[in-house]
Amino acid sequence: MSLNSNSAGCCDDSPTQVKPPFDELRRGRKSKGLKLFELENPIPKEITDTTDIQKMFDDFKLVPFASRDKKTGHALLYWYLMLAQLSPMNAACIEKTKKYVVGSKVFVERREDFEFETGGENQPVSTSESTAYRDTLNELVSYEGGIRKFHQNLMWSYDATGNAYVEASYSVVNGQMRFNLKYRKATEVLYVATNPGEMKRVAISPVWEYNYLKKYPPAIIPIAPNWIQDDQGVFRTVFHLKAGQNKWYGRPESEGADLYKYREVQDSVYVIRQSAGNFVGQLIIEVEEDDPTNNPAINDEDAKRAGFDSFVERMEDNYTNKGDDPSSVMITSRPAGGRPMFVFQIKPNTNENWYKVTGEMSEQRILRAYGLTLRFMGFDASTGFSSDTFIADYVMNVEPVLTEKRNTLMEFSNRILTTIWEVAGRMEMNDFSINFKSPITSQIEQFKTMQTNGGSNLNNSSGSIAGQPSR
Repeated sequence: MSLNSNSAGCCDDSPTQVKPPFDELRRGRKSKGLKLFELENPIPKEITDTTDIQKMFDDFKLVPFASRDKKTGHALLYWYLMLAQLSPMNAACIEKTKKYVVGSKVFVERREDFEFETGGENQPVSTSESTAYRDTLNELVSYEGGIRKFHQNLMWSYDATGNAYVEASYSVVNGQMRFNLKYRKATEVLYVATNPGEMKRVAISPVWEYNYLKKYPPAIIPIAPNWIQDDQGVFRTVFHLKAGQNKWYGRPESEGADLYKYREVQDSVYVIRQSAGNFVGQLIIEVEEDDPTNNPAINDEDAKRAGFDSFVERMEDNYTNKGDDPSSVMITSRPAGGRPMFVFQIKPNTNENWYKVTGEMSEQRILRAYGLTLRFMGFDASTGFSSDTFIADYVMNVEPVLTEKRNTLMEFSNRILTTIWEVAGRMEMNDFSINFKSPITSQIEQFKTMQTNGGSNLNNSSGSIAGQPSR
């Protein structure tokens, strides 16, 4: 049996027609124009802290990653970390940026001013100067996990959350000073709530849970250039690199595409549930009510006793993608004395082109937020793919973006070393700094030379780039 319709294409108005529970739906107000900022945003529910988390921030006087309307929103940090791992294009941009910004062995160069161009050229660092700097650095400073991995971790954290933290410590044993630099995850560090003018401090803990913090209080460490000495005689401070102008914590430079990163995650979850969990309702079954007065099928009170706000919310949780484990069968009722049982099958959404188009829209907006290109990410573009085309695109569009990121990262890293040289009394070391190169530096230099000489083909050179996937 199928649904009937009249000549106007509208639903049959017979008394046995099912009445949608519109009374359960929220009533809206009429508006003469589009009120963009009154549109319901699905994200706040994703980043709202529980009551226990809010109590922890209040009792320990800590600053959450975000807050609004006197409520903490520290879950925003974990939302950003989720996007950095589960949004395919966002994760790819972060990983590739990290590998190109910190893409070589560390090298020593003369100290450079990233703000001013004086017109002169720095003299190259001699082998003896580079060796002497390396030996002194290895003698006084240790990077936890190795110097290259240390900087890659900082770059990943900065792009994913807008924040990168380094805990620096030193002690003196038998007259020998030794410094240790440790990368701290963004989830391990929280600012202590201080008044304006007070020294900024951070709390460090692997777990931010009330009972855990009562048993294992977090370490309280000042922000550089201030140091604190613990009971073992070890001096500690924390360096913080943040993006943006917020007072406490930074935000990702790519936050303009946050909605599209989230959209990629949503689409992935939808498709997985469709294929594996079979979450879309595939049957509508109508049955006759037993007792519409005392035992109605559409029952708000019964839904509230089951832990829901209304019958509509209960239906959503049981039969739509809003629920954790939705059913694939829907059952509705007809009025007592109505027609026999009715079953209608709903076909699943198999519009592949819709996913393809919306997916590409999300990818393009994420790439724009990072300042990267499809070709750089390894996908063929409209003019095809070849080594010289890739390098040309890289030099014109991508290299300026990654150079700025590298400058930001290395200015932060060398500022830490400047503090160390001051404490150690080795100010002459400030004449030099450390840096990294792109993994394709030789190809870039060759391309620029060929452009100067009127050439344009790198395909047959030893530095050719191959193995890139096509889109």
